[in-house]
Amino acid sequence: MTRPAPLSIDEARRLARLHALDALDTEAEPLFDALAQAAALVAGVPIALVTLVDADRQWFKANVGLDGTTETPRDVAFCSYTILDDGLFVVPDAQADPRFAGNPLVTGNPDIRFYAGAPIRMSDGLRMGALCVIDRQPRELDATQAAILQQLAHAVAEALEQRAAALERNDALQREALAERRRNEDRLRLASVLEATRAGAWEWNLQSGDVRFNAQYAQILGYTLDELESSRSLTLRDLGPDGRCVKPQLMHADDWPGVVQNLRQYLRHERDAFDCDARMLHKDGHYVWVHTSGRTTHWTDDGEPQLMYGTLLDISERKAVEQKLHESEAFLDRAGRIAGVGGWQLDLRSSELVWSDQTCIIHDLPPGYVPTLDEALGFFDAERRATIEEAVRRAAADGKGWDLELPMTTAKRRKVWVRMVGTVEVEDGKPARLIGSLQDITVRKRAIHALQVSERRFRRLFEESLGLICTHDLDGILLSVNPAAADALGYPIAELLGRRLSEFMPPELQPFFDGYLAQVTRDGTATGLLRLIAKDGSVHTWQFHNTLDDEGEEAYVLGHAQDITERERQERQLRDWSIRDALTGCFNRRHLAEVADTIARDDPWGCVAIDLDRFKHVNDTYGHQRGDEVLVAMAEFLKRHVRRQDMVVRSGGDEFLLLLPRADEAQTQEIVRRIEADRADAPIGFTLGQAVRRGDTTLDAALAQADRELYAIRAKRPAVAR
Repeated sequence: MTRPAPLSIDEARRLARLHALDALDTEAEPLFDALAQAAALVAGVPIALVTLVDADRQWFKANVGLDGTTETPRDVAFCSYTILDDGLFVVPDAQADPRFAGNPLVTGNPDIRFYAGAPIRMSDGLRMGALCVIDRQPRELDATQAAILQQLAHAVAEALEQRAAALERNDALQREALAERRRNEDRLRLASVLEATRAGAWEWNLQSGDVRFNAQYAQILGYTLDELESSRSLTLRDLGPDGRCVKPQLMHADDWPGVVQNLRQYLRHERDAFDCDARMLHKDGHYVWVHTSGRTTHWTDDGEPQLMYGTLLDISERKAVEQKLHESEAFLDRAGRIAGVGGWQLDLRSSELVWSDQTCIIHDLPPGYVPTLDEALGFFDAERRATIEEAVRRAAADGKGWDLELPMTTAKRRKVWVRMVGTVEVEDGKPARLIGSLQDITVRKRAIHALQVSERRFRRLFEESLGLICTHDLDGILLSVNPAAADALGYPIAELLGRRLSEFMPPELQPFFDGYLAQVTRDGTATGLLRLIAKDGSVHTWQFHNTLDDEGEEAYVLGHAQDITERERQERQLRDWSIRDALTGCFNRRHLAEVADTIARDDPWGCVAIDLDRFKHVNDTYGHQRGDEVLVAMAEFLKRHVRRQDMVVRSGGDEFLLLLPRADEAQTQEIVRRIEADRADAPIGFTLGQAVRRGDTTLDAALAQADRELYAIRAKRPAVAR
């Protein structure tokens, strides 16, 4: 019988420190082998070990005399007692010691009789394992041997700490090298993009103040790079409100404060990006409108912004276009007056009403006429006056405007329709005045009335049809729609009439509508699929056959259509079922074959093969239902550890694949690292292999390489079974 050693109160901290050393399951190293050899020679014994005591095992970092053995269970390990104290732990005769007399290491191979172990005590006082010497005969150590053994154990501890420090330094160097490589890659990508777009580029180190430009940046401003040298030092601390820190003064004085504010807001995370327009001084003396934008790409270790990359675009032409647009808008305002749109203003405090000349003309009154509020309302009947008064009351109360279409009788007793639009202006937090427009829409109303009459003529023909029927003119304006079509779109028929059919199409399809009109006008018929957005936002697909009717005074198009939205949905569902595993929801091998045909030659694809350990044992022991639960849980575990664009494929009974689009070796390794780090959260043990597809290598070849790596890893773990 053997007695397992108790655990120390520092066991959790000790194990954490042990794992942080990253020494378990590593290759043999000459220094540790030499220390073990020295211990064996000093003690005059055939066996000496450097052991690291893990949670449930002791693993041998160095081994003299126990060839072929790398570890033993912790519950039979003598070293489990050694790590309980800082002193030397000696067992002169294990057969005579009740703690070890029944120990299988005593009763069987390697037939331990004598054991002496010195704890490997780290600088923080935690004991990682032991340097021990073992003999197959009972014996004792003299004082000199005991002292040397303890000194050698101290040397092992120092070697472990130096090894860990060296690993940390190496990791830091690798991280810095990787960061520098990524910075260089960023610069190369940016340079390629900028060369194609003819954009200027800048790189700013906010900590050192170094600012670098490319030749295109200088060219936009008429300079050479050497001429801009004097403005190539600017730290974040230098950003004053007037911009005088930049020499020469390239930014327009009126624009500089806004640029600085924009930048500071970005650095305070109040904006998604540094992005603004400004004027910069050209070498020739004139100002150039530019658009500059940038983002922070690197930070210091304490989280401060370090590097920003950005671009500079000459937008002088765009600004000129905007100026022309502004002038065009002014022209449209004048044209509105010519088109019969009048203006009005009501002071809510004094009730003073002012009309523009065009508003007077709409009322059949002379330009310059000044009506009272009651007089203006008198042009409408009692019902419409109440509507206007309610709109004015709401606007004065809540600041909301209105848009009304109303019948009106002019001063000459003409019956007209007008569109009255009003909005509220606020001063000192209170509504001060109402301002609006008045437009004579009599012609449009008559056209709508004519359409309504036409709609009534055709309605009886449409109402009994279960299909979708409509008519529209050669501009695509809907003239009539049957109830089935209106119901399918969720609109009242009145909301459809008079509107262009393309208004209900998805924005990306609207540009194709004019082509359809040209076809049906030219050929007299058009057949195809039409996608329309219903009032609830859903998109419906209609299969249509439309014909041109030009026998009357005005040609129009008669459309017949069938809503095939549900049929399309079912087809998509069937498609999804065909490429997904019904149990786990992962993609299946059919989808894998389709993906292989779409991979671009130069795109790297990470491939990870995953095989579940002892899955057959789960099925045989607990039944297939439990096995299915494990497969579903494993699929969810893998999905949590990949990127949004990555694919989890169930390739066989207990086999999975991860396909990682545009993932190189580093990105693939990072995903594998995350999976390995959370291995304890997986529902079952697993073995994985990885590869990256590049160039002419096929996806199948990369997957085969990943499988070979998986089987090679599994071969080193003979205890793992399918």
